Amino acid sequence: MNFVTVCAQLREDPREAFTGATNTVMRCKITLPPYGKKAPTDLELTIYGEKQGNRFRAMKKGMGVYIHGAKIQYDLESRTFSLHGGVVTPVDVEQFPILNNVVLAGRCVKDINPEDTRQCKTTPNHMITNQTLSVVTKKGESNLFNFYAINGFDDRFQPAKLIADYTKKGTGLTIEARIVTDSWTDKETKEQRTLTKLQLINMTLAPKGIADQKPVESKANVAGGQEVTSLWGGRTGDPEEQEVPSSPHQAAIAQEPASDPWKVQEPVGARGNLPDLPGAYGPPPTDDENAPF
Repeated sequence: MNFVTVCAQLREDPREAFTGATNTVMRCKITLPPYGKKAPTDLELTIYGEKQGNRFRAMKKGMGVYIHGAKIQYDLESRTFSLHGGVVTPVDVEQFPILNNVVLAGRCVKDINPEDTRQCKTTPNHMITNQTLSVVTKKGESNLFNFYAINGFDDRFQPAKLIADYTKKGTGLTIEARIVTDSWTDKETKEQRTLTKLQLINMTLAPKGIADQKPVESKANVAGGQEVTSLWGGRTGDPEEQEVPSSPHQAAIAQEPASDPWKVQEPVGARGNLPDLPGAYGPPPTDDENAPF
């Protein structure tokens, strides 16, 4: 499993990377907002498909977007993360929550040596454990993700201790994590440096198999003579077939970005996107005019 849900700001207008007879590839540099005292995270987002690409092409630099169902990849040579695929839609950053969630399922690739400070480290107040997860991408191929867990010694949930005590090479593991970036000044070069990594939020160990366990059978039945009708009117969950409904708020979202990526300069409707109300809020409609609502 590899599933990412995040909010981001576009650092540039989406650019076309490839266009063919049946496929379109769009790329854009994005920034995830900082978490706590961490630094903002710069990534590259790649979108595939003609319909998704056309919607993405209409978005502009500085807009806030919600990305749902993307996959995260890590390049071992450049040591950088990137996001691929998913559904992207513009959002009002003052109304929409900041999301940063990564779910990965795979197998651990190493045993934890508590004596190795690169894998397991303790401070007077905290414990930190590093592990690597191998996530299958396709048959015979996988992607490696380093992640870390941290907890205080008095915390009720202690993921760093659980990772150190219960994971080893080959252990099946599903993690929920967030993408974070550390920033510091190099003592020798005096240059600003950053490091992006995955911070564990939650975890689930793979269950141990039970030989005589019986499968769970469904007992849900529809009353006789009744047919189950679709709630979606023939629409499907394919993002390539989905249409984003038009909204009077989209014009306000696409306004020139504010200096702060998570604040807009004017409220929705401030530039005349909505009609005036009748009566005290504006002139009432005449007989030959259409009512505003």
